[in-house]
Amino acid sequence: VWKLFDCERIPQYGYGRLANVFTNMEFERLCNAAGPTNGQIVLRDGRTVPKSVAIVHCVGSRDVNFNEHCSAVCCMASLKVAHLVKEKTDADVYSFYIDMRANQKQYEEFYQRLLAEGVHFVRGKVAEVTDAVRQPAEEGKLIVQVEDTLLGKQRRIPVDMVILMGALEPQADARDLGLTCGISCSMAGWYTERHPKLDPVATSTDGVFVIGACQGPKDIPVSVAQGAAAAARVAGMIARGSVMIEPMTASIDED
Repeated sequence: VWKLFDCERIPQYGYGRLANVFTNMEFERLCNAAGPTNGQIVLRDGRTVPKSVAIVHCVGSRDVNFNEHCSAVCCMASLKVAHLVKEKTDADVYSFYIDMRANQKQYEEFYQRLLAEGVHFVRGKVAEVTDAVRQPAEEGKLIVQVEDTLLGKQRRIPVDMVILMGALEPQADARDLGLTCGISCSMAGWYTERHPKLDPVATSTDGVFVIGACQGPKDIPVSVAQGAAAAARVAGMIARGSVMIEPMTASIDED
C-alpha cells in the first residue's frame, strides 16, 4: 500500500554510486536471519563487519523538493536500526536527525535507552555523503558532511556504512484505484477518510474503508487498530442483514 522513496533521486547521498550506502529496507534484509548473510551485519563485500555506521533520517521526507510530509515511522525505525547495530557489532553509531519524534507510548524511553547504549545523535540535515578524502583518517571511508546545529559548526564524520531512512510514499497507481473504488485522494496521493476524527476509517463511498499506510504514513500498531475498527464496521453492516443505499442509479446514453 506504500512504496519506499527512491534514494537515487538524492544523488549527493551516494546511493547506487557508493557501495556501502544502504537503504533501510536493505538493512532490514541484512539483519534477517533468513537473509543473504544469515543476519550478520557486513559491508557489500559480504565479509567486513563495519566499525562505524551512520543513519540518515528524513531521506525524501520533510523536503519541499520531494515529499513535504513526515513519514512518521522513520525516527523509531532508525532507533531500532541503531539498537540492532549496537547489539550485533561493536560499531560506533551516528544518527543524523532533524527532529526526534518519539511521541507514542514508551517511545521516549526507547530513545533514552539508545542514549545509554552510546549512540551518537547529531542534530542536523546531512548535506552530502562522499568518498572524497581530505585527511589521512578518511582513507577508505564514507564521509558524512553535516551541519551540527547543536554545536553550531560543520562536521565531517568518516564511517564504514551509511543507512538511508527513505520516505514512505503512496503507490503510483493509487489515484487510478481510487477512481475505480470511488475513493478520493489528497494532493500527495494518500486516500482520504470521511472525517479525520469522527469517521477515520470510512470513505465517502458507503461500504468502502481505508486502513493503514494507504491513508498516510503509519506504524504497525496504528494500522492494526484501524484494521480492527474497519472490521467492526463491516461486521455491523453484515449483522443488520440489509443496508440503506443512496436512491440514485447510473445510466448510460450510448448516443
